[in-house]
Amino acid sequence: METKATVEIARVRSGKEPQPGQKNRSSGNFSTENLPTGTKYLKWEVIGGGDPDFISFNVMEDKSAATDPTHFSGVLSGNRTSVISKRSLYIANPKNATSEFTVIVSAMVQ
Repeated sequence: METKATVEIARVRSGKEPQPGQKNRSSGNFSTENLPTGTKYLKWEVIGGGDPDFISFNVMEDKSAATDPTHFSGVLSGNRTSVISKRSLYIANPKNATSEFTVIVSAMVQ
């Protein structure tokens, strides 16, 4: 399957570890609700943080008064995942980062 376009839908800054007072969360919230028509996958790219090729993280959903579910685990830069359309996602439990990094989420459109 050939994709026709890759469209950036979110860009979020993450700490190298969970934020103070947080068990998992290392970033603010971001949304994947406004996806282009024909989105087949989400692509995740890491910039900075040491060696981006070795940084992995989880993607969790912010739920008020409930346990935050993990939607993707062990995501690496360049990975593509299934499509999830949610308003309040965040980066969690980063591994192998030596400093803050940026995650770019793109829609792979066919």
